[in-house]
Amino acid sequence: AERRVRNASKRTGASAATPIGRDGRRRYVVLGGFDRVVQELKARGALSNAAARKLMHSGCGPLFLCCWPLFGTRPSARFWAMLGPAGLTVKAVAAGTGLVNDPKTVASMSRSGEKAELLKGPALYGASHVAATIAGWRTLPAVMGIVALCVGDAAAEIVGTSTWGRRSPRVPWCERKSLAGTAAFAGATFLVGSAFALRFRTLGWWAGETAPLLAVVAASAGAAAFAESFDTGGLDNPL
Repeated sequence: AERRVRNASKRTGASAATPIGRDGRRRYVVLGGFDRVVQELKARGALSNAAARKLMHSGCGPLFLCCWPLFGTRPSARFWAMLGPAGLTVKAVAAGTGLVNDPKTVASMSRSGEKAELLKGPALYGASHVAATIAGWRTLPAVMGIVALCVGDAAAEIVGTSTWGRRSPRVPWCERKSLAGTAAFAGATFLVGSAFALRFRTLGWWAGETAPLLAVVAASAGAAAFAESFDTGGLDNPL
């Protein structure tokens, strides 16, 4: 039994001696470091406000998922893992309410540059990561939800606001959204979701043949794109 525990720890990259392990602690450094790098690039003028916000939005989720294996197989792993996005959410709320003066966070997370905006989209974005981690730890629906929220939404905005997107036919039930943006959402979610689905299958998180698994990923991407095509206002992140 001890040998099996050691082998499982080696596969997941987590230490059995501590609740989160040395590699788990590194995951906090990765996510926090990414936040800091984006802020510094924005402060130095290397990124526009829109680019910094979209990089944060699209990058945090995939990085977060890449670190899930580092927390091992303990029942408490999901709670240790959610501390990263929970910390970023608290940071956004603190900056948004003015409890802390953090102009770099405001600049990298808001569209308008107003701190109050962090209490809407960014706070709900972080809360969605926390909820997916606790409720769907190491399950395909949670993984696909995070991928859709980060990668799909970013692809939809980039394509939808491009020249091609502005010329694209509109979604019949939502004039402000384009079919090109919706297609980009579905395509990006499928591609990145497939990579995570196949990778995590090798870790034993779920089973199944490749074709049926990818069919589930495609259905999830399509359903998420359909949901995103509606005008949900500030609730687009949790939905």
